[in-house]
Amino acid sequence: MGMMLLKGNETPLEVICLAYGLEEGLRKFYSSSIKLAIGPAVVGLLTKLAKIEVKHKQRLYDLYFTIDPSPIDVDAFEKRINSEFMEGGFDPAKFLEKSMPALKTAAGVLDFAMMLEAQAMDLYMRYAEKSEDPEVKNILYQMANEEKAHLKSLGDILDKNVGE
Repeated sequence: MGMMLLKGNETPLEVICLAYGLEEGLRKFYSSSIKLAIGPAVVGLLTKLAKIEVKHKQRLYDLYFTIDPSPIDVDAFEKRINSEFMEGGFDPAKFLEKSMPALKTAAGVLDFAMMLEAQAMDLYMRYAEKSEDPEVKNILYQMANEEKAHLKSLGDILDKNVGE
């Protein structure tokens, strides 16, 4: 589904805005999941994951201004953003319904989060390879590398939780 989100002719700013929207969609997903979670460990993990998505959004917001230094506050910026989808190109509400069994344990949440980060990394890599705009290609590779780092961080958290 994520393939439908990019046409291949986006500007660097459009790519950043799309990625920002996907991060916000995932933050919404984790926040909604908190309300349905069972147990403090799962609630704590989902809360942490939602906060991480806020950091990812900030990184993209900052990146936006390296390309377009025009002053715009975050509220005005977010009005330009479509956050109907989350990383992986999924609809957060529909995906929450399907993924509830995976969100019953901390390990399930981490496995699920790792799957989403891997899909996002793959999406950005595929589009970086297709893009003919060097600046867009660079941004997409940068985003793919960040998703790879997020995936490693989640793996480290999973290792820690399994060891407990």
